Amino acid sequence: MADTTQFPPGTLYLERILDAHNAEVVLHPIPSTYVNDPLNWPKWYKAVNFTLVCYYTLMVFVAIDIGTVIYGQLNEDLGISFEVCNISFGVNTAGLAVGCILFIPFALKFGRRPVYLMSIAVSLATCIWQGKMQTSGDLLGSNLVAGLAGATAETICQMTIADIFFVHQRGAANAVYLFMVNVGAFLSLIPAGYIAASQGWRWIWWWSSILLGICLLLFFFFYEDTKYTPMTYGVRPPENGDVEESFSAPDEDLKGLPQVTATSSRNLDSSIPRKPYLQRLALVNNTPGWHTFFCHTYQPFIILATLPAITFSALTYGSLLAWFSMVVTTYSVYFTMPPYNFGSAGIGLMNLPPFIGGLIGSIFAGLATDRLWTALPGVIIMPFSLLWLGFSTADGNAWIVPAVALGFFGFGFVVLGDVALTYAMDSYTDIVGDAFIGIVFVRNVFATIIATTLTQWTDGIGLKNVFIMGTVLGLALSLLTIPMMIWGKRLRVWTKDRYGVYAARQYASRAD
Repeated sequence: MADTTQFPPGTLYLERILDAHNAEVVLHPIPSTYVNDPLNWPKWYKAVNFTLVCYYTLMVFVAIDIGTVIYGQLNEDLGISFEVCNISFGVNTAGLAVGCILFIPFALKFGRRPVYLMSIAVSLATCIWQGKMQTSGDLLGSNLVAGLAGATAETICQMTIADIFFVHQRGAANAVYLFMVNVGAFLSLIPAGYIAASQGWRWIWWWSSILLGICLLLFFFFYEDTKYTPMTYGVRPPENGDVEESFSAPDEDLKGLPQVTATSSRNLDSSIPRKPYLQRLALVNNTPGWHTFFCHTYQPFIILATLPAITFSALTYGSLLAWFSMVVTTYSVYFTMPPYNFGSAGIGLMNLPPFIGGLIGSIFAGLATDRLWTALPGVIIMPFSLLWLGFSTADGNAWIVPAVALGFFGFGFVVLGDVALTYAMDSYTDIVGDAFIGIVFVRNVFATIIATTLTQWTDGIGLKNVFIMGTVLGLALSLLTIPMMIWGKRLRVWTKDRYGVYAARQYASRAD
């Protein structure tokens, strides 16, 4: 067995050097020999599956975020105050925090497909509800349900990535995922603003309903569940209650352990054919038994508290949505007032700079190979952009000044988010479902606190001081990247036995 003191969870041997000019990729996790294993799917089939997941991600974040462009119109047409509008965003993120705890255990037991379909169907219903809303109660209620329905997007998509992609592909896959988050959270608000200005604010919800209806049909007829029980490299199937751990290391430390390279031919077992179309699209992919189901409602918080890599990812990723809430609610309110006096179209256009910054961040993060080093530009840029945005908005600078600040914010948001997600996934692949429940819970609790208190906070100490405090906290949390670069490997060694216990439970939920 490999020396796990030297090679902790998350330390993988990704390349084998052949000679001075050539190397080949070592695949992790090692795929099975079965054609139905998602790791063995053809590249085009993986692309179709992941494209549907990306479309789902886009539409969920559209449904969650586009309402911010119509705060001014809601205030004018329905008499809903800006404070209630900000609270509605906080209610939405509260639903996001709770929803993953409620629904991800079902994805572990019954498969990804039914949870995706449920999420899309309920998101569709909330868009129809918001298209018909008349009161503050409608706004708050629809946002709560929308948050509950969309919560799975922040966890189940990472589970799907772990299901179908190898470790060396996940950084790029997460960059694509975060790009779609960026499109849904920022770019979609531009056409939404123009639609609200030309067709009326209710039409942003009717168009969203149409697109979510298309998404529901595509998932129903084409999305195959990626839940599978492969032999993973971090954890082998439990025998007699024990877990045998094996971690990648150089060849001399891997005697007797199999390796599969990207360039070698993998002989698939032809005795089990590819499932027929109707069987692949079964509504549920059930794991028998319930004794491990309920542990997934509390184990995420134990993991969050006892695995430092997950704690780091939660604090980093969590703080990002807090600052996102601060940024979005600030320009959605302040840019409707003098000296800007923006309508819904203008508010929508203010989302173009963070989208461009996020696009550059996605490309940067997708091309990088070392996760923690990749974060360093974001560590400085993201807090700096907050300070720039807050001061320029409070001083009433020309709109281009806060717009550029938003571009830098979008870059830092995506870079730090990609690092946090990929680091957690690669460090503890076999517990990705439970780990991401904890991460997403922290992320949305932070956002809820910011969104529901921002109005009172700003009234009490002023917009500049709010952003100074946000900058200081943002810098402090993003700087956690540096100690993780120094001591992260040592901490993963320290927690490897604990990880084995959690992974055994996660494996049992798939293979009772």
